[in-house]
Order: sequence, then structure tokens, then C-alpha cells
Amino acid sequence: MNFLRSAGLLVVCLTLQSAGAQTDASAQAQRERIAAERGLAEAKFQQEEQACHNRFAVQACVDQITSQRRALERGLKAQEAALNATDRSLRAQEQLQRIAAKEREHQERTAEQAGHVAADRLQVQQEKQQKHRNAAQAPVNNAASRPSPSAPTDAEKALQRKAHAEKLQAAQERRKERDKRLRESTEKSPALPIPN
Repeated sequence: MNFLRSAGLLVVCLTLQSAGAQTDASAQAQRERIAAERGLAEAKFQQEEQACHNRFAVQACVDQITSQRRALERGLKAQEAALNATDRSLRAQEQLQRIAAKEREHQERTAEQAGHVAADRLQVQQEKQQKHRNAAQAPVNNAASRPSPSAPTDAEKALQRKAHAEKLQAAQERRKERDKRLRESTEKSPALPIPN
């Protein structure tokens, strides 16, 4: 019995020690230590259980060993949970660092591309300004001597008016013919019989 109490205190001490030394030792070494401790404790519990079978009050002794076994298992599982939580937090920090690095890289590329785009825009703007300067320096006399191709002459205007009047007259004649056909078709065609 005293051995079991000292084993329980040993487990608590090791738990506290492992919490402080977790940063120093690797997680794998901690896991191996927990597994070895679990194996040793299980062997001790098996021996004590065999010793209980030699006593008169077997069930009370076995129940006490089982409760001690559960207490030890809870302590070991708590250590494993702490290790797992530390591993998760380390992986999360690494993931955040990778994301931050990718974001910085993306921002650098975007800034670089924006610099290229701005340079291209500036070059296009300078070319346009140069074209406007060249166009302003061209002789003004050439523009004044050429007639504007978009303005129609008087003869063209007269032809356009005449063509328009002819189109209107042709449209009016078509309307009259259509109206005449409609009147004749309604007069000639009898009503359809009503189906039974």
C-alpha cells in the first residue's frame, strides 16, 4: 500500500517536472517516457493484484488497486493531453508564420506589379503627350485647305431630300394597297362555321 502511495506521488512529481521540462525535452522523448512509466506501473499493478489473490479479502484489495491504476492512468493521460496541446499550438504557430510569409511575398509581388503597371501607364501617357505636341506643331494651313468630309454639299442635300420624298410616297402607296386588300378580304370571306 505504501508503495502505491509513493508511486502516486512519484507520478504527480513527474507530471509537474515534465510540465516545466517540456520545452527542454522533445515531445517524442516525453511520449516514450510516459509509455515506459505506464508499462512499469502496469507490471507493478499486475504483481500487486496477484498478491491480492493470496489474501482473504480479495475483492477489496483488487478494488483498491484498480482505483490506484485509474488515478495513475488519469495522470498519464493528462500529461499526454498537455503534450498534444503543446504540439497543436506549435503547429498552429508554424502555420501562422507560413501564412504571414506567403502574405508578405504576395504583397511584395503586388507592389512590384503595381510599380510595373505605373511605369507602363506613365510611358503611355508620355507617348500620348508627345503625339499631341507633334499634332499641334503640324501646319494649320493643311487643315483649313481641305474640306471636311463629313459635311454634305448642296447638291448632295438636294438628292437626299428627293430620295426621302420618294421613299415616303412609296410607303404611302403600300399602305393604301394593304388597306384595300384587307377590305376586300373581309368582304369576300364568309365566317367559319362553329364547331359542334
